[in-house]
Amino acid sequence: MIKKMTITPTITGIGYCGMDYLCVLPHIPHDDKVEIVESLIQGGGPAATAIVAAARLGADTAFCGVVGDDERGEQIVRGITAEGVDTAGIKVRKNAESPAGFCWIDQPSGKRSIAWTRGTARPLSAREFCRERIRASDLLHLDGHQMQAALAAAKTARKHGVCVSIDAGTLVPGIEELLALSDIIIASQPFAARFTGLRSPTAAVRKLFVPGCRFAGITLGKRGSIGFDGKRMFRCPQYEVPAEVDTTGAGDTYHGAFAFAAAQGRPWETCMRFATVVAALKCTQLGGRTGIPNLKTAEQHLKKFETTIRNA
Repeated sequence: MIKKMTITPTITGIGYCGMDYLCVLPHIPHDDKVEIVESLIQGGGPAATAIVAAARLGADTAFCGVVGDDERGEQIVRGITAEGVDTAGIKVRKNAESPAGFCWIDQPSGKRSIAWTRGTARPLSAREFCRERIRASDLLHLDGHQMQAALAAAKTARKHGVCVSIDAGTLVPGIEELLALSDIIIASQPFAARFTGLRSPTAAVRKLFVPGCRFAGITLGKRGSIGFDGKRMFRCPQYEVPAEVDTTGAGDTYHGAFAFAAAQGRPWETCMRFATVVAALKCTQLGGRTGIPNLKTAEQHLKKFETTIRNA
């Protein structure tokens, strides 16, 4: 955990931001047609949604990314700004198409399939981020996108004692160097298996704990998550909610909530449980951001979750 206790942490994110076009279907068709049950257009992206989650929980937040100068780009920036996030670090590229994701949600299970595009906007360069903002942050959160800027920002953060967390979800050039600069590494199970070559999550999380790392974790979907701090292995079950409507953005929300709790200085096990609760509550509504709770609601459910774990 981060030793400094910070009630209102300052968190900055760098990465992918896009627009999600979601539709709930009675089943996901293959070479067939099906009528849409419900639809929604909402901002998305791993780091962007994580920062929105941190903002919703009460953090002082900022986000750096790129969009095109199209209508979609305006919607993306407007949606993040509406959450109280500082969006001065989002660069608008001329004559470029903004990123987007097209999501199909299976109504019976809440599971989703996503096709996405990074658009045509030129990525952030190593100079296009606010060093002053990074130095003033308690935590820098990355998602493996905007790699050149992310690497430069991570080096700046490390130099000034700012905690670096990464949502490791995609094997991309430069990811190994970025992991080596990260204090908190939390990966999806598919990424962990591919990156480490190990099928066992317990073995994989130990290998993810690279030199200089403070905490490594793997999210396991319905099986919760595991974590390792170099000495102890932590296991966190799934938090059960009455109805799981849509899992879109659940992982992104987990990362944002974990970053918030870690930046406050909470113990790793508490960070995992807090993030699990916030991500589960997100799944009760359609959209990657709609169901993200405020801090009061999250704390109430965290107490309930911890009581359930103690009594298990």
